[in-house]
Amino acid sequence: MPGPERRAQIVDAAIALFGRHGFKGTTTKSLARASGVSEATIFKHFPTKNDLYAAAFDRRTGVGTEQLIAELQDYAERGEDERLLRTLIRAIFYGYEHDRDLHRMLLYAWLEQEADDNQQWSDQIQSYPLFVFLDGYIQRRQAEGVFVKETTGLVLAVLIGLPVHEAVRRKLYGLDTGFSDDMAVETFARLLLDGIKVRPNP
Repeated sequence: MPGPERRAQIVDAAIALFGRHGFKGTTTKSLARASGVSEATIFKHFPTKNDLYAAAFDRRTGVGTEQLIAELQDYAERGEDERLLRTLIRAIFYGYEHDRDLHRMLLYAWLEQEADDNQQWSDQIQSYPLFVFLDGYIQRRQAEGVFVKETTGLVLAVLIGLPVHEAVRRKLYGLDTGFSDDMAVETFARLLLDGIKVRPNP
């Protein structure tokens, strides 16, 4: 089997196992068995667990990301902030609903790792194209006087934090919150935008 296909096979098996048992609860032996390779082959392709997590994140979140960024960029250029936020929130909900194993795996990773490992992983995630786009978008709207001039990272946390929290509750925990995705998307987009926009002087 060619190297890229073997790596993909290992990553898919790892996401499924880590999503069910966590990193500590998954042995290299069980991962090798699930992916149909030897333990040595796993270490050859992924010397550390961070390498494996990063590959998993790349493989699953990379699908459709370029198209999503292009759509968000189009809204940004037209100054359609609310439509941009609705699209972003829908994408977050979709990702948690259709790739539960990946997000369960990541939750296990955050909880099982030491703080230094979490910081390294967080820094790595911030370099991914979607986060780079959002950081630039926020800075541009701040420079234009549309968004409040708070620390860009905090504004990004505002925009991402609420939708992710709701996605975890509903898509991972399976809680019935009593309202639809459409209702959540519309309400969150409006409230988030209202919170980060500069208020006109009375």
